[in-house]
Amino acid sequence: MIRRHFLALFSLWGLAACLRPQDPVVRPYPHRALVVEGPAGPLAGELVLPAGEGPFPAVLLVAGSGAQSRDEEVAGHRPFLVISDFLAKAGYASFRYDKRGVGQSGGDCATATISDFAEDAGAAFDVLAAMPEIDNGRIAMLGHSEGGLTAPLAARGRNVAALVLLAGPGVPIDALLRLQTRTIATLHGASPSEIESLDKALDGAFTALRAAPDLDAARLDLAQALAPLPPAERANLEGLIATPWCFDALRHEPLTLIRAFSGPVLALYGGTDTQVDATINAAALRSLGPRLGLHVEIMPGLNHLFQPDPSGDPRRYGRIAITMAPEAERRVVDFLKMALRPRAI
Repeated sequence: MIRRHFLALFSLWGLAACLRPQDPVVRPYPHRALVVEGPAGPLAGELVLPAGEGPFPAVLLVAGSGAQSRDEEVAGHRPFLVISDFLAKAGYASFRYDKRGVGQSGGDCATATISDFAEDAGAAFDVLAAMPEIDNGRIAMLGHSEGGLTAPLAARGRNVAALVLLAGPGVPIDALLRLQTRTIATLHGASPSEIESLDKALDGAFTALRAAPDLDAARLDLAQALAPLPPAERANLEGLIATPWCFDALRHEPLTLIRAFSGPVLALYGGTDTQVDATINAAALRSLGPRLGLHVEIMPGLNHLFQPDPSGDPRRYGRIAITMAPEAERRVVDFLKMALRPRAI
């Protein structure tokens, strides 16, 4: 039972996508396959250009956790396909790609870390910036969920004009995962004692990972932290936490990365999100204080995918027809109009 709760967290698990009302049936703009050479092999994706003459401002889409395709398929939805469509119609180019080891991309997704995914995003940005169709001084990165941590990490040392973070972490990953666990386990009917037992075990496990110089050195303390749990649950959680991804994720502090980025940032949260709590994560970013170009906003009634849903329950994602609420789309475009406006000559 506990494993089921934990597996639902911070992941955008895929179901076969089906046609949704916002999926573009007709795409009246240029779009073509594009393969980028990444650190672990080719990254296959699609470049979308607006109609008309370039060079165009552009957005690089950075997907959330798990084995995500270029469309970030989840619960029958294709959020990144929908985003690429409304961006093109608003005058913005975009590139989205299959994560390493997924679809037509090379590499191994199962063993990759956030640092690895950031290197992939950086390689994609560098290729996009070198294309004649693209205005290389007006490229934003848009990251969803875990992609909201990957994007600012990838932006370091690059001429990224702006960041759009959709349900991105504002608190450290261990704090975020513990909060997710409590919230979603409660939704799924776990008892208070189950939730407290799991939270205590997670606290000890994450503490062990943070303190250790490497993953191998953490294994004994991590196993001891999980020891009070039933054997099957202990084994499942150890397999999820004692991973290169988790060890690496704890080394990246969201506030440090946002503070280091000098360009404008839009951080949007859904008010009913049960995977990345809007109130706590937005408050963390607002703690940075007045900063020119930092926009932190909570959109009431929207869930982790920015679908309209008062419950925010991840089990409902596939039952909702809308892939992304129009008001969220408009807010992203309004921000890009400001952040990627033409440079003065």
